[in-house]
Amino acid sequence: MAPSPALHQNHEQATLAPILKKEDGEIDFHRSATEIWNRLRGFQPWPGAFTRFRGKNLHVWSGRPVEVEVPMGTIQMAGHLPMVGCSPGTALELIEVQIEGKKRMSAQDFVNGYRPSDGETLGSVPSED
Repeated sequence: MAPSPALHQNHEQATLAPILKKEDGEIDFHRSATEIWNRLRGFQPWPGAFTRFRGKNLHVWSGRPVEVEVPMGTIQMAGHLPMVGCSPGTALELIEVQIEGKKRMSAQDFVNGYRPSDGETLGSVPSED
């Protein structure tokens, strides 16, 4: 298949993307799991995707969206991998994470070491007004 011919950009319709800041990488569980997954992949290596777990930063290196109903920002253990509730009615299954001050690890190693329980929360999920 032949490549598409190059097209000139219409400079009148072009916009500049904003410069990313560290806080742009903070995971907002009010977003859908697919949106969070896309941001997680797009923000590697900087600013990264992160949240809070037991008062420490938790960098999420990889995950995948799943169609499961889990309360927003809440951990639910499903088999060997933790899922975190997102909006609306989706969840992000964690695959690889890094707790502040520790090495990057699989979600299974994270579960074995930190033993998160069902109902424990990640980040700060503000209450609905």
